[in-house]
Amino acid sequence: MKDVVDVEDVDLGHPEDSLDEAARRLWRKAIAFGTWDPSKIDLSQDKLDYERLDPPMRAYLESFCGAFYHAEENVARLFCPWIMAMSSTWQQAYLSTQLVEEFKHADFFSRYFEEVFGASAPKRRFANPVHDSLYERSRQLLASLETSEEERATVIVEAFTHYQGIIEGVQANAGYHIFVHVFGKHGLFPGLSQGFRNIQRDEGRHVGFGMRVLRHYAERDAALGARIREVYEAYLPLIRSRYGQPIEVDGAYYDPPEEERGIERLMEMYERRMRDIFGSQPEVTVL
Repeated sequence: MKDVVDVEDVDLGHPEDSLDEAARRLWRKAIAFGTWDPSKIDLSQDKLDYERLDPPMRAYLESFCGAFYHAEENVARLFCPWIMAMSSTWQQAYLSTQLVEEFKHADFFSRYFEEVFGASAPKRRFANPVHDSLYERSRQLLASLETSEEERATVIVEAFTHYQGIIEGVQANAGYHIFVHVFGKHGLFPGLSQGFRNIQRDEGRHVGFGMRVLRHYAERDAALGARIREVYEAYLPLIRSRYGQPIEVDGAYYDPPEEERGIERLMEMYERRMRDIFGSQPEVTVL
């Protein structure tokens, strides 16, 4: 049960490390420990657990996993500019492992939908407008390759805040906690529990490097630090709507399970990421 419940594993490294030192350490860690195989996870009990759920909880699980599947597949296709925008071989090398891991996570959910839900693709998913705007962020990073280093720094800060800082660092991390409290701690869906745990270990490296990048730029330039806060605050209303969405089944609407506590868990992760970047008590806008 410890591996299911202990879902906070963000690798922040050492504050005094340079970006290259942090990237090289995470590169070594990724190639040593990021080699799990989605095809090796046993999903037989998950299929039985799914068949025993009542229709609203079945729809909730499908929507929950559908949002993760869409996010993993979408970012896998869009992530190359994050690699290309970085200035050194080690930073690009580490981020290349993240690209492979995003495809691996999509592979896991593809298999899960086929073998547990009996579907080739999600029929429903929770809305996630923060993620739906990622295409434009990817295009901005590509365009920044033709600009000065100073101009590119602003675009890098915005992109890392958007993806590693918010989508992975806040929304996905809140999702791991939600899964544990709604399903995992009751012993349900052991295959999905293992998959999420493996994904979270990968993303602990992703978020850790993202926080290190943002802290580097915030310490280097107060204007960039202010821009990080602005991006977080601009997305805050959309972040708060990520969970707590009603479930529709045959024309009837159901509230999410009580254990979800979506806004509470999202705001906990939001404040934690702000502390990772800025230290001590962050300034948080309450809406």
